[in-house]
Amino acid sequence: MPKNLPLTHLIYEVLKERTQIDDQELYEILSSKVQDLSLSEVEKALLKLEVMGKIVTSSSGKKGGLLIELATESNYITPDEE
Repeated sequence: MPKNLPLTHLIYEVLKERTQIDDQELYEILSSKVQDLSLSEVEKALLKLEVMGKIVTSSSGKKGGLLIELATESNYITPDEE
C-alpha cells in the first residue's frame, strides 16, 4: 500500500483484502504503514467511510470494540429504510 494515499483509501484497501476486521487490528495494520497515526484519525476516517456508505460498523462484542466490514447492498440500510 502506498503511504501517500489518504487514510480512507488505505482503510478501504485493507478491507478489500480482509472484508471484515476489528478496529484494534485495523489500527495496528495502519499504524505500521503510517507514521504518527492517532486513533482519532482512524475513527474520523471510519466515520467518513460509513457516511459515504462504503463500510458498515457494528459492535464486535469486545469492550467498546467495533467490527468493520465493507458495505454491500444486503448489509447497508439507507436512512429512509430504517
